[in-house]
Amino acid sequence: MSPKEKVNILMVDDQPGKLLSYQAILEELNENLIKAASAREALDSLLKQDVGIVLMDVSMPDMDGFELADLIRQHPRFQNTAIIFISAVHLTAHDLQRGYARGAVDYISVPFDPELLRAKVAVFAELYRRTRQLETLNKDLEARVSERTAALEDHSRNLKLLNDELLMRNQQLDAIVATAPDIIFSSEAGGDRDFLSERFYEYTGAAPNSAQGMGWMQYVHPDDREQIESQWQSCLKDAEPYESEYRLRSRSGEYRWFRARAMPVRNSVGVVTKWYGTCGDIHDHKLLEEAIRKDAASLERTVRIRTEALRKLSGRLMTLQEEERRRIARELHDSVGQELAAAKMHLDRVTLADPERESITSEAVDSLKRAIQQVRTISHLLYPPLLDEVGLVSALRWYLEGLTARSGIKISFCAMPERFPRLPREMEAAIFRMIQESMTNVYRHSEATEGSVLLTQAGDSISVQVVDNGRGVSDEILRMDASALGVGLGGMKQRVEEFNGKLRIAATSPGTMIEAVLPFPGVLNDMTIRESAPMARIG
Repeated sequence: MSPKEKVNILMVDDQPGKLLSYQAILEELNENLIKAASAREALDSLLKQDVGIVLMDVSMPDMDGFELADLIRQHPRFQNTAIIFISAVHLTAHDLQRGYARGAVDYISVPFDPELLRAKVAVFAELYRRTRQLETLNKDLEARVSERTAALEDHSRNLKLLNDELLMRNQQLDAIVATAPDIIFSSEAGGDRDFLSERFYEYTGAAPNSAQGMGWMQYVHPDDREQIESQWQSCLKDAEPYESEYRLRSRSGEYRWFRARAMPVRNSVGVVTKWYGTCGDIHDHKLLEEAIRKDAASLERTVRIRTEALRKLSGRLMTLQEEERRRIARELHDSVGQELAAAKMHLDRVTLADPERESITSEAVDSLKRAIQQVRTISHLLYPPLLDEVGLVSALRWYLEGLTARSGIKISFCAMPERFPRLPREMEAAIFRMIQESMTNVYRHSEATEGSVLLTQAGDSISVQVVDNGRGVSDEILRMDASALGVGLGGMKQRVEEFNGKLRIAATSPGTMIEAVLPFPGVLNDMTIRESAPMARIG
């Protein structure tokens, strides 16, 4: 791949609008953008062409992003392909762990900063381009080494014919030293250098032949000397190939990174008689590695900060949602409800004043009665005034009795201790919403005939259990698999975690149990609760 050749970037999302937004964000990179509306299209594109980066949504029909990543990693061609997940739903620590376990280089939450996404993709595109260039260079180098090896073998056979092995080895070494850009060195069997090529003296400015023996060590960075000396002695002892990285001081006093490699040469009985090696400049490569590590660390910090900010924002949104529910409930009850009640009184007066119109006004009065009851029901479901007035237990009894009457499901309720303590307003609202959502799922999906709600305060914890005798739930939901949890269960889990609690789902054969355990915040008196919340009348 040439420096100007475009990198193929595969964008996978089942929503065309998102694909267009990704295209608009990444067009400035001037790379080859490929769109796929499903996992199958993505696999077809990968098999037809080399792809450097896969930008994919986690939530997709038929096959989600995690499954697609598994298939991609199974193919030898794509084991090192950069995969970036994007998700607006799967944002838990478990989701991130699943993504990174499948070889993802990044996991981006929605909404995201377009500039940040473009910068990330640009980094991995350039890394892919440079990697391909390095592969090409390695292939060329291997070909050249192969050609050189073949030439040396031919030369060696000619020299063997002349029975001048020593002259042959000297000529091979001279040819390598004359053409190689790296430092060439040789050492005696005991480890002392007996030769260093001119490249070493040109770089360090050392006097000719002054670096023989162990003299070359004085040009090594002081922090690296102990390590490389230990490695060198270990290789001498075991007669194993030597490789080490260290910094060498130049004639200007600057230190640059070098990589040294050496191989032992044995005589006919296998005894090491010589070491030959090279020492090449890898400073630029080291700087690139360090820059990539810093970028990765910076990205990880950014992801952690954004995740924490999103968690706080989610909690704030839930609080605002409850406040808005409370406000709308008051408006419905105190404004619309009172207006309907006034209209009913007027109609009653009309009936008394004009008995002939009694049948007409009677129907209107009945309609108003039903409308008033519906407004009160909606108001209570949005935010039961009982929560603020007399607490969680009374609100739950009212709600569950109404649900039993409407649904036909026999629902029992028990709170322990009998004088259940008042809790902070936000916690009472969260527990009420969790039970409300659980019972809504029982009514809609479980086909249950009986259910029970148990609210317990014991020691330093509060336990909430909702049990039904319905048909149960899938194994994925029992495992709390984030991809299987719907909006309702996902919201319940988030509400519980906002209070540092834990949510558990278990099969009861028949039926299902949902249990939440939250830390007990301590007893609050009723006056504290009342003063912390707006008053709402019970209609």
